[in-house]
Amino acid sequence: MRLCLLALFECLMLPGVSQDITNQTQFFFNPYTLNPSYAGTEGRPALFLSYRKQWSGIDGAPTISNFSFHNTAKNKLNYGLNFNSDKRGIVSTSSALVTVGYTIALDEFTWLRFGLSAGMGFNGVDVAKLGTFTDKILPSILNRNSFLMGNAGISVHHKTFHGGISLPNIFQPVYVSPDPFSVTALRPFQSVIIHASNRFYFDKDKNVFEPYLMYRLNGSGLPSQLEVAALVHLQHAVWVGGSYRQNFGISALGGIKIKNQFALGFSYSIKNTGINELNSPSYEIQLGYLTGAKKKDHFAYSFVSTEKEKVKTKTPKEIAEAKRKAELAKKQAEEKKRQEIALAKKLEEDKKLAEEKKLLEEKRVQEERIAAKADSAQLKRVADHANNPKEEHGLGSDKHENHERHETVVRGGHKEELDLGDFVIAGSFAKRENAARYTADLNKLNFTADFGFLTPHGKWYVYLYQGTDINAARIERDKFRKLQIFRDTWLLTITPK
Repeated sequence: MRLCLLALFECLMLPGVSQDITNQTQFFFNPYTLNPSYAGTEGRPALFLSYRKQWSGIDGAPTISNFSFHNTAKNKLNYGLNFNSDKRGIVSTSSALVTVGYTIALDEFTWLRFGLSAGMGFNGVDVAKLGTFTDKILPSILNRNSFLMGNAGISVHHKTFHGGISLPNIFQPVYVSPDPFSVTALRPFQSVIIHASNRFYFDKDKNVFEPYLMYRLNGSGLPSQLEVAALVHLQHAVWVGGSYRQNFGISALGGIKIKNQFALGFSYSIKNTGINELNSPSYEIQLGYLTGAKKKDHFAYSFVSTEKEKVKTKTPKEIAEAKRKAELAKKQAEEKKRQEIALAKKLEEDKKLAEEKKLLEEKRVQEERIAAKADSAQLKRVADHANNPKEEHGLGSDKHENHERHETVVRGGHKEELDLGDFVIAGSFAKRENAARYTADLNKLNFTADFGFLTPHGKWYVYLYQGTDINAARIERDKFRKLQIFRDTWLLTITPK
């Protein structure tokens, strides 16, 4: 009995036949357990259960149970939980992993995904099955070991192609070794899994042919392994297929789906061949359930829901409405452009108008300066006459600057407008105060003077004589001209409109 127990125990502890979740035959059913970058690929909350029985005809042969949950989150983040229980004879290993993932959209049809998991694993021994076995190896077997566990992966997805690379062990897990049943460790990063698949839709996308390829590159003296599988999804409700795993033999695959939310899968492997040949079959059961609706604008790859999203065909009314909206948008864009052009033109015109107003204002200021200078000259002349009255009583020259000047102007409507008639003008001013001062100075010199506004010229005029006979006005002008101060007097006739 002791020899049989040792033989079975040694067989179960061999690294070549020890189980982990990545060794499931239906690895395609929930690829999250194979590569953590697949966390959240369903685009909604996903629950999975699996059970695998290795070499079902052998007492104490390995069994593995797994529960996982994964989902997508905001900001292209994904997450998952993975619980695993592996029993091999009297030895059991339990583990729990937490996964964080991230998705990058390279273009409309291409995505790059990353995933990283970390957690704890525990080794244990069923002491009740040892009986009275008291060999010296017992203390080592009874020792319960805990260790860090973790995996990482990256995957690329382009339309119907999906592939990736994962590292099943990024820490240093331990297991019970048969030499001599002591605790040993596997080196991290020595095991690499490369996998790829593609979906070929046919019969108007009602059916799918999906081949898989996976290669396990093992370290620590373990043999590498090639595995291929092919499935046909019929009406997205039933699938059948088969697989071949190097050194382990072939398996039959099949299952059903209900409403693209629930899936039940089963695999049956005939007796192993090669280095692990045992005349006992293995089987595996998988359950998957998707909850809620798929999130919009999220990448999705699902074995449970393989049906393509239907592209809604627009009705003639919808096409006409879309065309109407497009034409309206085009008109609005043209109108906006026209308004922008009109606004730019108006701004340019306003700019030119502002420049013209500026020039006119500068011209007005210049004219006012000239008029003010003339006003000052006339005022100075009166002041000089007041200071030296004798010098101004001499006869002036018969040649005057305004000798024959006689203007006829239509009367305006200013409230201080000059009346109708003939006037002898002594001076004109741009400002009223200057005209008033000039008039006051003349009156102080005993001249009879007054002033008024002339709208057509926009000036104030100081006059020495007002009458209704032009000849009389001319005689008076000539009298005033004999004085030097009034040598430039001239005639003004104001007529009605």
